[in-house]
This record gives sequence, structure tokens and C-alpha cells, in this order.
Amino acid sequence: MKRFLGTIAIVVACLFISACGQEQQAQQEAPHNQPVQKPQKKEPAVMQTGTDVNPETLQIPVLMYHSINENVKNNLITPPQEFDAQMKWLVDNGYHSLSLSELDTLLLTGKNMPEKPIVITFDDGYQDNYTNAYPILKKYGLKANIFVITDKIAKNNHFDEAALKEMSNNGIEMQSHTVHHQELNTLTYSQQLAELKDSKATLEQLTGKKVNTICYPVGRYNEDTKRAAEAAGYTMGFTTQSGKANKEDGMYTLPRVRMVPGMSMQAALQ
Repeated sequence: MKRFLGTIAIVVACLFISACGQEQQAQQEAPHNQPVQKPQKKEPAVMQTGTDVNPETLQIPVLMYHSINENVKNNLITPPQEFDAQMKWLVDNGYHSLSLSELDTLLLTGKNMPEKPIVITFDDGYQDNYTNAYPILKKYGLKANIFVITDKIAKNNHFDEAALKEMSNNGIEMQSHTVHHQELNTLTYSQQLAELKDSKATLEQLTGKKVNTICYPVGRYNEDTKRAAEAAGYTMGFTTQSGKANKEDGMYTLPRVRMVPGMSMQAALQ
């Protein structure tokens, strides 16, 4: 009897030990109670809108217009229908309009260059830039830049402050054409500096935006002009010399493409 009870006890003990071993093994194999890892959200890739190129190879056309008017009495006036056709051609052929602020960085670095870059500029700030050119530019979604003679704002067929501010808020950048439109190479250095600083300050106060470019009246300048432009805080200066812009021309002596009535855009961009 004692032997029988002992055998039973041994069997029970073995079963108990086996069960404990299986439970321990199950605990070891069970996954730890760790927080569930949420799949990481991928950040959207930063997309470039253009291509990086060697800035020394850039040849960017900067178009030079003045008045957009039906009364074509000299080669500074382009008829509105002709201007409309030219802007449509640019859009249809994949050109990308730039502000002068954008051009500045692009000429220096060659970074993020859009396909077929082009700059559209107007000299003087005529009223028809607002009444005729501005609606066409909006129609085609094009940026442009106007070199403003600040002393002539709202005078002698030039647009007023309200028009200037409206255009500035809608893709038309306002840049300097000096205060009085005097030929800078006939002035002393201090007179030139005053013309450049005062016009810049006026435009920045009216628009609330930085003015970085000066266009020399009648394209006239000298070494003092370039020094004064830099001292006044400009980073680019434009002449009326013919050609496409490249930093090798000198950032204060950049050329443009003069647009005259009857000229096709294809011919201008050759």
C-alpha cells in the first residue's frame, strides 16, 4: 500500500513539474507586452520646380517694353493686340516668367532654373501699363516688372499709387528707374546716390517689398553709377544694351532685349 501511494505521489510530482515547465516555456515564447509600433508616416518629397545649371552658361532674355498703346507714334510703343499675341506665344511655347528678385538669385547660383525662363520689364510706369498691359498679363498668368520713375507717379500719363499697389499685390514687381529720370552719367556721385536711394525708399514704402534692381534712365551710366547702385542696396542694374542676361555681363551692367512694334517674339528670342 505504501509502495502504491509512493508511486502515485511520484507521478503527480512529475505531472506538476512538466506543467510548470510548459508554462515557463510558453511565457518565454510569448511576446513581451510592448506598445504597438505605428507605421511611420513618410514625409512628402521636396519637389524642385526647375533644374540646377552652371550659372556661367545662362542666357536669360529680359524683354524691354515701354508703352502698350494703340497710338504707335514711335518705337517705344507696342499695340495691345500685338502685346497680347506675344504673351500668348510665350505661354503656348512653355516659357516661365520671372520676377527680377527671382532672376537675381538665378543668375548668381543657377539653382532651380525653370524651363525656358524669361523676364518681362516695362520702363517709366505709364498709365497704359496698368490699363492695357496688366489685364493681358493677368489673362495669361504672367509675372512682370515695372521700372518706376517715382517723381512721375500719378503725373503726366503715369499710373498712380493705387494702381501701383494693386499691380504690386498681383504679380507685377515694382523696381527703380530713379526719382527724376536724369541721365546718371551727367550727375556727381552724391547726386546719383540720392536718386538711387530716394527712389528705392519710396517704392519700398509704397509696396512693403524690397527693391533690388535699378534701370538706368536712357541706359546711361558710368563707374560712379555702379558704385552708387551697390552702395544704395541694389543687387542688379540694367542698361539698354542689347543681349541676354548673364552674370558675366556684370550684375550692374546687364543687357536686355528691346521690343519694338512689329517685332515677333520668335525674332526677339533668337
